[in-house]
Amino acid sequence: MERLEHPLPDAAAWIRFFAERADKVPILRHTKRRLEELRPTAETLNAHVLSQVVLQDPLLTLRLMVTLQKRRPPDLRTRELTTIDRILLMLGIRAFYAECDRMALVEEELADLPDELTMLLRLIARLRRAARFAREWALLRRDIEVSEVVVAALLHDITEVLMWLYAPRLMSLLIRLRRTYPAIPLEQLQRKVFNATEVEIRNGLIDALELPEILKKLLDDHHLENPRTRTVWLATRLARHLAHGWNDPRIPADLDAIQELVHVNREILLKQLGAPEEAMARLLSPTGEIAPPAQTGSEVAAGASAAGSADMAGPSGGE
Repeated sequence: MERLEHPLPDAAAWIRFFAERADKVPILRHTKRRLEELRPTAETLNAHVLSQVVLQDPLLTLRLMVTLQKRRPPDLRTRELTTIDRILLMLGIRAFYAECDRMALVEEELADLPDELTMLLRLIARLRRAARFAREWALLRRDIEVSEVVVAALLHDITEVLMWLYAPRLMSLLIRLRRTYPAIPLEQLQRKVFNATEVEIRNGLIDALELPEILKKLLDDHHLENPRTRTVWLATRLARHLAHGWNDPRIPADLDAIQELVHVNREILLKQLGAPEEAMARLLSPTGEIAPPAQTGSEVAAGASAAGSADMAGPSGGE
């Protein structure tokens, strides 16, 4: 697998680089193992069962979406295949497993860079957690298409995932700069290291790969007045903050915004999130009542640009 030691000149160059490799990205060892366990009964499996395995791995999710789009005749290419279940049905189980046989493993590709591999695996774990949150809250909201929200949360930080794969040393440099200069906006540091921002590359990649247009809408943090977009944003944000532990000072505000979104009691929400007893005691008021929301929906939307910018790097950004 090719690695970049120096940044490409601009966002367009990064988009071309990733687009050329998107249908060849490696997948996680755990994903491959789980798929092999299901192979003997794959012909009789419901596509939903396989899709749940796929949706534990953002790289396989991306690869499947791109593979199907490339194999479809031009006159049948649309941006409407937004769920992994439908993609598997369209691709076919046999073709899917034939594709799996050609897939390399993330752990083998980064075996010589154990620190970078660890950072990538932590990032993927965080995205899985965000996708789980997004699913739960979308169900509570009775979303029109829950799977779209899940895929959006899983792919929210796909540029960062791809950077860890193909430019791991540049990602390590970004982390060092983030820790050394915490007051500098993340976008400025990204431009310094990559000559582009993560969002520019991600949005351009969605277009270049002809992925569902709804993905870009659900990932657009400037439209948090849309409950579906806000679901993805809050799921991603909470997962990022929880990566620091339940003592992260930003978590109470996250909980306030989530409560406003899904209209659930604070104690019930904490139990659904699996909060430990110590965190439950601290995050509930002394009487057990819900604390007044720190932000309204409009305030969350207004502050998204600044807050999201500060958060985007998460643990890998040195926060």
